[in-house]
Amino acid sequence: MNEEIKQRLGDHLKDVHGILHIEGISAVELADAHGTPVYVTSESRIRANYRRFFSAFSRHGAFRLYYAAKANTNLSILNIIRQEGGYIDCSCPAEILAASLSGFQREKMLYTGNYNSTEEFLYALDAGITINLDDASMVDRLPQDVPKSLCFRINPGVGKGGREGLVFAGDDAKFGSSEETVAMGYSKAKALGVEHFGIHMMTGSNVLDPEYFPQITERLMDIAGRIARKTGIDFDFVNVGGGFGVPYGPGETELPLEEVAKKVVSVFKAKTSEYGLKPPVLAAEPGRYIVADSTVLLAKVCHIKRAKKTFVGVDAGMNTLLRPALYGAYHPVVIANKMDDPDSTTVNICGQVCENTDILAKDRRIPAVQEGDILAFLNAGAYGYAMSSQYNNRPRAAEVLVSDGKAELIRRRETILDLFQGQTIPARLLP
Repeated sequence: MNEEIKQRLGDHLKDVHGILHIEGISAVELADAHGTPVYVTSESRIRANYRRFFSAFSRHGAFRLYYAAKANTNLSILNIIRQEGGYIDCSCPAEILAASLSGFQREKMLYTGNYNSTEEFLYALDAGITINLDDASMVDRLPQDVPKSLCFRINPGVGKGGREGLVFAGDDAKFGSSEETVAMGYSKAKALGVEHFGIHMMTGSNVLDPEYFPQITERLMDIAGRIARKTGIDFDFVNVGGGFGVPYGPGETELPLEEVAKKVVSVFKAKTSEYGLKPPVLAAEPGRYIVADSTVLLAKVCHIKRAKKTFVGVDAGMNTLLRPALYGAYHPVVIANKMDDPDSTTVNICGQVCENTDILAKDRRIPAVQEGDILAFLNAGAYGYAMSSQYNNRPRAAEVLVSDGKAELIRRRETILDLFQGQTIPARLLP
């Protein structure tokens, strides 16, 4: 197995006599017990990631961690975040419901939708949580009984993305409003009777450049300071968003989180003082950082085709893990039952979907592989199951949570019959 991958394995992943173990349980046994494909999540890794992130920022002052629910909305995982004391950012009504079912109090929930239908907007308002308006002009759609608290999403004009190029700010980004538009929104909201305000940005995803975060925080704080002076409002919280990256590919290094947090907080405090702001609470909304490396996708090798290239076909595909097909994203891959074997062959690892983009790993060096081997795709906890689908009429995978040497099913595998739930046939078409 590639030495770089081996060195990156977290405390929850171990090579035990050539077999990958996840929190002390053999990945091969997990695949046998629960079938494949299956997402296996380490509870201890989620808790450790959460505590590492929260501690890095909170040691410097008041801090809120809003977990970005869209990264992984499994109810068991949301309950872990709630137990750790987290807040939560929701992007749609279903995530609001998921957060409520997981015990989050409305005071700890933020709704950041975009291009909302009236029904979605009213759903969030009726839930009584703080609304983060993507477009400041939506103030005009507020009901007569306005909420007490409101937030606006800023497009600061620049953004940055990691390997996948996921940039969420700038002229071509569909998210957020300009400083001028948001200033008018705050003034309108204040006149309508809104009493508490937040300001938010989310400029990109999976950024590993430590200098980017203090730079973009400075930009947001300058905007917040000018708006406060212009409108006379105070900010209850400033949310610098997410984008805190994790290493996926070769040569990528871990984000120095302690350094990042120290620099971000330093900028935050300096700008708070410079503009004479009533000190707001600093907030951030990591999703990927909390859950990405907590989860492994296990898949079984079904067939090997040897042509000009060798294609290793597994029972997971772009329907199970979309990121490689959608973004060209890289996920480390190991053969769970051959951890000590040397890399000896170059292959394309593909799924069973009828698309030539259904390639999970291209030109990848792995040990000699056989039908029946169990492949483990690492860093699959963020936007793994969350982006999966039933495309090509393939049922979605199961999810398992491992903790203290025990494995618990937290989402059953879909069956073929599940694919047809909700469909109806007019009587005139029946045989």
